[in-house]
Amino acid sequence: MAEFSPFQVRAPARLCLFGEHSDYLGLDVIPSAISLAITIDATPRGDKEIRIKYTDLDEVDQFELGHELPYRHSRDYVRSAFNVCLREFPSLESGWDLVITGDIPLAAGLSSSSALSVGMVLAIAQMCGVQLSTERVVELGFEAEVTEFDESGGMQDHYAIGYGGIIHLDLGNDYRVTRLPAQLNGLVIGDSQESKTDTVGDITHIKSTVEQEYSVVSEKIEFDRRTTSVNRVYGLSRSRPSRSRTMMEATLRNRDITARAFELLQQRNPDPEKVGELLNEEHMQLRDGLQRSTPKIENMIEAALSSGALGCKVNGSGGGGTMLAYAPGLEEEVSKAIAEAGGVSFKVDISQGASVQMKPE
Repeated sequence: MAEFSPFQVRAPARLCLFGEHSDYLGLDVIPSAISLAITIDATPRGDKEIRIKYTDLDEVDQFELGHELPYRHSRDYVRSAFNVCLREFPSLESGWDLVITGDIPLAAGLSSSSALSVGMVLAIAQMCGVQLSTERVVELGFEAEVTEFDESGGMQDHYAIGYGGIIHLDLGNDYRVTRLPAQLNGLVIGDSQESKTDTVGDITHIKSTVEQEYSVVSEKIEFDRRTTSVNRVYGLSRSRPSRSRTMMEATLRNRDITARAFELLQQRNPDPEKVGELLNEEHMQLRDGLQRSTPKIENMIEAALSSGALGCKVNGSGGGGTMLAYAPGLEEEVSKAIAEAGGVSFKVDISQGASVQMKPE
């Protein structure tokens, strides 16, 4: 039976092209899956024990089936995936050896945790002989990573990893997915190797601050986060400038940039110059409005732009981690410039979504 044959799961990294810090605020996003990935190699055992080897971390874990698993630490995503999945389809009776490895930089804005969570959901379903829709894989991956630990965060990472390619997520319509046909070449990731101190705390702060400003503005004008113009809000800000108001305005400007990108990326071959301009505009909001960049990342971005990149932005929650350079035809030059600025570069491609492949026994 297929569920008792060795297999491999591949779950790609996620890159948010447009709408960074928008999904958990109820605004649309355009993410994509990229060619960095986590892989999970699964081999059946003859007992009821699960043995896990985290190759890149030089860690191991093991436990027996048949009961709810305690967490060894916060964000214990493999165990949480087992708990979430086996509440839904408790049919796993045989043990497995799992070997987990990957090339996604950790805590760097490329959703390594979401890739692991989604990948584990796919793996556990395969072990159980359960067929899941992509939508259900996404939902269970989100539950394993976010809901199970009562943390903040949206679902764009899980959708991007589950569906693959470039997609638009409409948050006004329950995460309606639209696949975008745009062919984007020349993507280079620059890893600052700066550790981010508290990704979840950063997201919680931004969300609470902007939501509070939504409430304040709503008391003065008829306000809808999805449709009210930035200019109308800006008029209020002139009489009451504040850091929180600046953050809200940046969020709304980012909303409008994402809407323009949505139109552009519905073309199979969008104008590279226009794509670059929108990425630069997005970064300006993340850097100046939400203060998510760092001096080192700014140096890397300046180096990339000086070497021919058409656009750059900070990735993920920011405050460290990685940046994106869009440099069609100049990937080598831009990669070298990023390295000279102190970063580690990766040339990446748009990727298919998470998948299972059977292996010969």
